[in-house]
Amino acid sequence: MNFLQYLQTTKENKPGNSLLILFAILLISLVLAQIVAGGLMILMSGIELSNIGNLIDVLMNSKNGWWAMMLSQGVASIFTFIVPGLLFWYAVEKKQFSDLSFRALPSLQVFGLVILIQLFFSPFSGWVQSLNERMQLPASLEWLELIMKSMENSAKTLTDFLTKFDSPLELFVALIVIAIIAGIGEELIFRGLIQRKLLLGIKNYHLAIWISAIIFSGIHMQFYGFFPRMFLGALFGYLYYWSGNIWVPIFAHIFNNGLAVVLMHMVNQKKISPEIEKLDSIPLPYVLASLLAFIGLMFVFQKSNISKIKDQV
Repeated sequence: MNFLQYLQTTKENKPGNSLLILFAILLISLVLAQIVAGGLMILMSGIELSNIGNLIDVLMNSKNGWWAMMLSQGVASIFTFIVPGLLFWYAVEKKQFSDLSFRALPSLQVFGLVILIQLFFSPFSGWVQSLNERMQLPASLEWLELIMKSMENSAKTLTDFLTKFDSPLELFVALIVIAIIAGIGEELIFRGLIQRKLLLGIKNYHLAIWISAIIFSGIHMQFYGFFPRMFLGALFGYLYYWSGNIWVPIFAHIFNNGLAVVLMHMVNQKKISPEIEKLDSIPLPYVLASLLAFIGLMFVFQKSNISKIKDQV
């Protein structure tokens, strides 16, 4: 039994109505999350309301700025993804978290295979990133390109600030926020709910995976990282579909983000070169070889009998 066959045996709300309800909950949660996160940053920074327009600049130059922004980001992620996702699943669909999976948790060897898959995927992702960063819009859309570059520069400045750690405790907290919380929340929403509902509606798992991957990448609002993030989302989607267990893409997402945080920390500590962290300086023949190995590992992952179907299915 594959994932689609399993979904057709479950009693769930119609995909169209479910997605509309889910997106409405997500929109409301996003607004509330930004209010809560903003309030937390104001309280921790002690900034006067008259200077609230310069909140980020003030935090980046204050003693407790890193903690205020990192904790606020964690709170925002929880209330943007985890809380609304669980609310939808438990209250609207009236399901349990275990119902997001139709197969048991795979063996440790499978998670080791997931790590290898991502390591061999990384050079290709870095190559796509380098191409994406060099993309230019037509002259008629120069105004849009300026806006996107401004947003990209702001995001990079914030990322650079949040990934400069003064202590092991800060690194540990960053891994919790950026890797664990984000990994659980985003996979719950984009794979566990959106991809699932799309699959149930259109009954084509390739289409469901890629549409959810496009949504996943688009919601980050970073055009110059859109395509590598889209491919990454698709990778998580296939891992979810073929494994039948939500913890597989969650683990993959956590590993991906956690590795990025550690690499950026090592760059800041001057322990590795920035070019290695970006993975865009790898010669093309090595990228192609890595891509072939990645495809082979994905084939092995797909064909492997990685878990037993739950007794109740």
